[in-house]
Amino acid sequence: MNKLLFIGLLTLSTLGLTACDNYPYKEKIQRGYDWNNQTGDKAICMMVGSVSPSMYPYTIKYMEGEDLPFSQDTQMEYFNRLKNENFRYFTQLGFFTEEKVGEIEGKPLYRYQLTDLGRQYVDWFRNQTNFCFGRVVVDSIDGNKDIINGVGGGKERDVSITYHIENIPDWVKNSDAYARYRYPKEMTTGEKLPGRHTFKVLRNDKLETITGVSRIYQWATRSDDK
Repeated sequence: MNKLLFIGLLTLSTLGLTACDNYPYKEKIQRGYDWNNQTGDKAICMMVGSVSPSMYPYTIKYMEGEDLPFSQDTQMEYFNRLKNENFRYFTQLGFFTEEKVGEIEGKPLYRYQLTDLGRQYVDWFRNQTNFCFGRVVVDSIDGNKDIINGVGGGKERDVSITYHIENIPDWVKNSDAYARYRYPKEMTTGEKLPGRHTFKVLRNDKLETITGVSRIYQWATRSDDK
């Protein structure tokens, strides 16, 4: 199982134009991305962990077996340790305050609270803590291809795009951030990147977005996985 979680969050209504040779893919994809990111700073998101707003101030916990490699049997423990590491990492960036509140079996217990800086970038998708940045700008459409979904059937259309990210804060531009979350360096420098936007093809060739390159939520890697 891949330890990185990619979630494309695009819940657009069906696009009501017929798909043809001169279909305005660029404009429609861009409008969809902006509709889902109206503040212009929620395109790319780094997942901290399953901590909802009501759980703050949050005190970490430890689980037996969390030092073991990832497997189907150890995934809860694995991600708990990863969450603890994420809190330490974002504390260094100034997104949390950290207070030692005790020890358990010789391990320190820390309590975390969001700072004003953390609240500026936090996103509560799926009732968990994520930090997001940027706006996707579609530069060009490079082609499209219709495919048949091998699981549920039905026709899909993959549209190849070139895009870049704007509104990139300084905290994202250091190598620790994009290496930890396995983003390409170009995503943090505003350089152009290849991407794919996938539509479901409905009756009368109407198109409905399935996935894209905006509102992507990604897990970090654990320190001993690097």
